[in-house]
Amino acid sequence: MANSRPSTSPSAGRADAGPALRRHDASLYIVASGLGGLGLGIALFYLNFLYRALGFDARAIGVLGGAQALGALAGALPAAVLPGRMPRRNAIFIGGFVTALGVIGILTQSSLASLFVAAALTGCGGIIVASSGSALVADATTGLDRPRMFGQQVALGALASFAAITIAGALAAPVGSALGRAETDELTIRTVIGIGGVLAIASAIPIVFVRPATIAIGALDAPHRRSLLLRFVAIEVAFGFGAGSFLPFANLFFADRFGLPIAGVGLAIGALSVAGSVGAILSGRLIVPRLPPLAATVLPVFASLPFALLAAVAGQPLLAWGALALRGALMYGSTPNFTALELSSFAPIERAGAVAIFAISWNGASAAGAALSGVVRAELGAGGYTANLATLVVAYLIAAALLVTFFRAHEPRGDAAAVLPADSAR
Repeated sequence: MANSRPSTSPSAGRADAGPALRRHDASLYIVASGLGGLGLGIALFYLNFLYRALGFDARAIGVLGGAQALGALAGALPAAVLPGRMPRRNAIFIGGFVTALGVIGILTQSSLASLFVAAALTGCGGIIVASSGSALVADATTGLDRPRMFGQQVALGALASFAAITIAGALAAPVGSALGRAETDELTIRTVIGIGGVLAIASAIPIVFVRPATIAIGALDAPHRRSLLLRFVAIEVAFGFGAGSFLPFANLFFADRFGLPIAGVGLAIGALSVAGSVGAILSGRLIVPRLPPLAATVLPVFASLPFALLAAVAGQPLLAWGALALRGALMYGSTPNFTALELSSFAPIERAGAVAIFAISWNGASAAGAALSGVVRAELGAGGYTANLATLVVAYLIAAALLVTFFRAHEPRGDAAAVLPADSAR
């Protein structure tokens, strides 16, 4: 996609000389992430229902909900190290293998400890894939094309999630009937999760065609702007805690508060993904070309908060869904711009490590938010979701305020760092 205006970054002229990876490679990764989202969307949607079918209470489900985030913490080190030792493509393959091991564990284990480990493995492999994949997209793009490409990735992933969740919700009943079990039975749910796992394996096919390019010569060995990194970390912590407080349990929100069946919950969650996809696409077409990067990131966050509060107090499922849909559209539009701002601030060799550090921050805070939200719901019942959404609003408000405070005068120069000495990239 051609840029509608030239880049305003001082580094754009030198960075546009031609990345080792090209836009086609980024497109292949985005297709792969969409296929992965199709399969893993099924598996992740059913995790909470599987935990409930196995007899775990709200506290245990909250802990298991944080297992993936903690697994990402464990995977952050290899996620940072692998891309510096091998092409991005190879690191993505390794992460996919670890994720597959986690899915197999979920399909075969029943104890709290073993399921915790299995869920953690999916998080560990996921962060290796995400860090290398995000760095790949950043390496292969420049200027305004970068946030647009991230937006396309978000949009395709959201559409794949919608298709996966909608199909999964509709499949539970016939699969259960074929097995002679109820749609909420453990075997039924695990069978549907297995179908999702098989589909996720297909996501490796496009990666085979990604060029095994090495990282640009002359890039820095490690992030040289520690203060900049710490500021992004603080923002990731705020976003992660808020997201973990509610988003992993949105399916239970519709089931517990409004009594929707699994198929209805699947339709509601999937439609939220479509709303997010629309938001990501519109942001790339309408907001990115017209607003500075910071404004394109922050304004949608502020605009999303009233809709989260409306969902918290809504007494009708359609009203709650509409509020969450608008909130999601705005946040899906903001997220690619924030990702582009982050990765444009670091040199190519630093990017995978930066993503891993951001993942430590986001996932650690998300795990804490998920565990705390489980305790709140255990004490308050269905009313606990109101408190969970209020927590999300406060955390996102803090994150947006920090973005304005820290980066109102920031100009990303990460692309230049690949060809300039470290002292020149500040």
